[in-house]
Amino acid sequence: MIGRLVDLRPRMHAMRRRRTPLPKGRTVKVVKRINNNAVMCTDSKGRSVVAFGKGIAFAIDKETGDLPLAAIERTFYNVDEHYLALLEELSPRVLAVSAEIIQAADLELPYELSHNAVLALADHITFALQRAKRGITVQMPLAYDVAQMYPIEYKVGVFALRRIFDGLNVELAESEGVGIAMCLLNARLAPENEAETDAEAREDERLIGAIIARIEKTYGIEVDRHGFEFARFATHIHYLFGRIRTGEPMNTDGAELYGTVRGEMGRSAEVLDYACVLIEEHFGCQISDSEKLYVLMHIHRISHPRV
Repeated sequence: MIGRLVDLRPRMHAMRRRRTPLPKGRTVKVVKRINNNAVMCTDSKGRSVVAFGKGIAFAIDKETGDLPLAAIERTFYNVDEHYLALLEELSPRVLAVSAEIIQAADLELPYELSHNAVLALADHITFALQRAKRGITVQMPLAYDVAQMYPIEYKVGVFALRRIFDGLNVELAESEGVGIAMCLLNARLAPENEAETDAEAREDERLIGAIIARIEKTYGIEVDRHGFEFARFATHIHYLFGRIRTGEPMNTDGAELYGTVRGEMGRSAEVLDYACVLIEEHFGCQISDSEKLYVLMHIHRISHPRV
């Protein structure tokens, strides 16, 4: 929740203050210098790790190639080659803010993020800062949908805007918060059982295809599967399926409006009934009136593209 996320800031500051100092005299072997603030090292277990710290390269012993642990502020394991090159361009301040945002996200999100999430977000924030400097505002046509379908990611995005303002003294447009939410979604770590995930994705597409086919048959139209309204509909349905699978509580906002709106939607309500039977039989669940309301609105938009 927004309030809860905002409260994370003093908690994270306290965590930094309580951090146990690294033992003096201990070192790691530097394999490659990336720039003044980042180096590739080998840890005590022989694993490759990127060490980051302000001016860290100047702390390397020129004779032995050893780096004192005390010079390291952050470490990153399993970094993709793409992000190794990116480290040369990232500001230490942006990276620090990005790390705090990901730390907050880890406490809120019900899934794991990629090892490269901090670097990917730092790259995203860097471009957002450049846009702000040039006075460029990015339009996010799916902003409402992201806020409705991915509320946790969206609220982390709102928190991120505040953290960026506090840490970098730059006020980004609200739309950038949506971009950060989408960045988190893209950084979501793939489930271990990819075969099961692929099967679920195919089944989701089958159900969506059946609903679209019923819309086309009912209204005698051909739905543009590359159009904006179809994208909004498919995204909403995918998220609905995901929440059903994880047991996340159904949305209850606007349930009192369902009966009234349904009475005004004509044949779209018939398509909704068909869709609900498909979904409820497949998942063995009951869809709330609030969820029905949102699906109904999407069905109506697709079937009335000029409305």
